[in-house]
Amino acid sequence: MQPLPLLLLSTTVALGLLYASRMSTASAPPPRHLLLGPLALLMIAATLTALVSCDATAGADRALLLQVGQHTPSALSQLLAFATHTGSAPFLTVLISCWVIGMLVRRDLDNALLLALSGLGGALLVVISKLLIARPRPELWDTAALSTYSFPSGHTLGTAACAGALVIVLTRRHPRQRQLWVTLGLSWLLLVGFSRLTLGVHWPSDVLAGACAGLALPLLLSRLPGCRQPA
Repeated sequence: MQPLPLLLLSTTVALGLLYASRMSTASAPPPRHLLLGPLALLMIAATLTALVSCDATAGADRALLLQVGQHTPSALSQLLAFATHTGSAPFLTVLISCWVIGMLVRRDLDNALLLALSGLGGALLVVISKLLIARPRPELWDTAALSTYSFPSGHTLGTAACAGALVIVLTRRHPRQRQLWVTLGLSWLLLVGFSRLTLGVHWPSDVLAGACAGLALPLLLSRLPGCRQPA
């Protein structure tokens, strides 16, 4: 990503977080135990990042990815190749933008801000992490030529951030269907994450770290006053 778009994206996220942190809300602060889940996910992502930086996962990543490539039926690979596009930046951008506009029309500012910050924050996290880690892509079999780095999986992290935010919003608006929203969100994330492995464009640790970091993002943002709905 060029410096100007990256600067604009960073500024947008920073301003959104500042706005969210300063907004008043009638609800009490969430119990501290509600932070344990997202913090645990962040710890897993941070640990994987440290291990990848020291090249400590290379052997396991190679062995696991070879197993995926050898034991995935071609028909399933073709299906997952289609599913992987739902984790692309253009698809997620259009999806979240439509939802944000819908929430703004309904004057649901809390959920609109949560969706916007989750999408933008996920994109920013992907760009910065790839530049800092600079991990080469797998080359275990013929794959699409990609110019970006491998860690973390941008498709997986973006899907996790957007799916997580959508699940939170849908659960707030339709709490009785919570199990359905969670199942759909996790299924989408698993499809996209596994598709990146069957395509051979990411190592397993790329996908796992992306999923953990992406899920933690909306969970943490939903605790901010500006993104948290009154009880």
